Amino acid sequence: MVRTRRFKLLYNIAHELTFPFAEDLLYASSWDRSAEPSARFGRRSVEALMHRPKFELYDLQADPNEVSNLADDPAYAQVKAQLIDKVKAFQTRTRDPWLRKWDFQ
Repeated sequence: MVRTRRFKLLYNIAHELTFPFAEDLLYASSWDRSAEPSARFGRRSVEALMHRPKFELYDLQADPNEVSNLADDPAYAQVKAQLIDKVKAFQTRTRDPWLRKWDFQ
């Protein structure tokens, strides 16, 4: 994840997998394990929480609750590209072994 004052980009490196939930959430009284994928949990659907896209891009000024993912919006392609470059630069500086994943996608 990287952010600026206005934007936040999440790179879900294992986006193909179901997002792991904390055990305390799964057993909380507010979580309905029988809920349909379209059911809401907060401002998002259960489906949106459990199956994350590869990238999530949020305009923190316009959408402080991070509900509207702008990652595939052509109007934000340049912002997304700049933030991806920042993620890669961080991975390079820190010798992140997952940097190699970019070569295979």
